[in-house]
Amino acid sequence: MPAERRKYTRLTTDQNVQCAIPGMDVVHVVGLGSGGSGMRVITNKELPDEEFDLELDLNDGKPALRLRGKAVWHESWDFEFFNRHAAGVVLSGLNPGDSERIDALIQNPQGEPDPDMHAP
Repeated sequence: MPAERRKYTRLTTDQNVQCAIPGMDVVHVVGLGSGGSGMRVITNKELPDEEFDLELDLNDGKPALRLRGKAVWHESWDFEFFNRHAAGVVLSGLNPGDSERIDALIQNPQGEPDPDMHAP
């Protein structure tokens, strides 16, 4: 089994995090790194090699984050009726508050009870 290369904790379940990238019809976030270190997405087209704008909606009731991303790896799947592309994206343009929002989501994904809440 290959050694783990990931440096950051990652949210790997679909927590209704939405990402919009200009020119992409399908962007599905399948992993989000702690502190906004990066994310793994599945798209309908290969991401550009240069840095691009994106919006990341954490579905936490606050405005979407406006960030920059750069694909650092790509993988493609050609199916009979459509193609999909997976990519690892490094994120930039986050302020400390943005990073804290991402960490809060990773530490307590939506749908899981808040560990600080107690039943009456």
